[in-house]
Amino acid sequence: MVLVIVLWIVTLLAVMAGAFAYSMRVETRLATGAVERAQARALAEAGVAYALAWQRDPESQRNWPANGDWRDWRFGEHRVRISIEDAAGRINLNKADPRMLQQVLRNLGVAEGDLERLVAAIDDWRDPDDEPRPQGAESAAYQAAGRVGPKNAPFESVEELQQVLGLDPEIARRLAAQATVATRISGINPLLATVATLQAVTGLNEQALADYSAARVRTAGEGIAPPLPTVDEQQSFFSGSQSGSYHITALAETGAGTVAGVEVVATTRNPPPGQAARTLSWYPAR
Repeated sequence: MVLVIVLWIVTLLAVMAGAFAYSMRVETRLATGAVERAQARALAEAGVAYALAWQRDPESQRNWPANGDWRDWRFGEHRVRISIEDAAGRINLNKADPRMLQQVLRNLGVAEGDLERLVAAIDDWRDPDDEPRPQGAESAAYQAAGRVGPKNAPFESVEELQQVLGLDPEIARRLAAQATVATRISGINPLLATVATLQAVTGLNEQALADYSAARVRTAGEGIAPPLPTVDEQQSFFSGSQSGSYHITALAETGAGTVAGVEVVATTRNPPPGQAARTLSWYPAR
């Protein structure tokens, strides 16, 4: 009987020890994963600071123009991919000419018969009055649709496009990816625009855009702008301005393979005391 009791006690102790060891392994994995994720987030945030530091020096801007091109940055065994766009290269939702909005929506795939209605709805969302434009949408139209709106004030974020009456969610998402509210410039600077934004504004084919993009890269270090990728009637859609506000995406991957990313809008104009830039928005990368 004593032997049986001892065997049961030893078995119970072995089970308890195994359960404790398994629990410790799980907790160790969780802790390691948390450390890896925190490290990846910190790397992504460092990538944002790194991109902003480059843009503060005019000479560095020639080597890394803020036109949305991706750059790889190695940090030890870790890797960070960074894209930075000057807001002057994006479509300003609050200042864009209705003709340019119509052109952009057309090139994003909106049917010709819907263009005037959607541009009017965007105009009615951002203007201060409650008088609908022809084919537009003010309070009565939103109430009839069971929706809240319009704002009757400037867009504060590109995500507000999802609330504009009649605008397809997918079209709103694609327009938001090329839009900004971080500048007061009405046109876009083609030297700072992504190829996707240039295609939406100009409607040029892939080959023409590839040629312009290659010419832009070739002349970036020389300070010479290549010819604008546009026809005469679109000249009013363009600007030569810089805004000092930036849309930055940083995607970090640690040596262990953990990935994290952030999407940031920041401005170097009137930053808080002791800081290089002021953050306007900060989201996990989508």
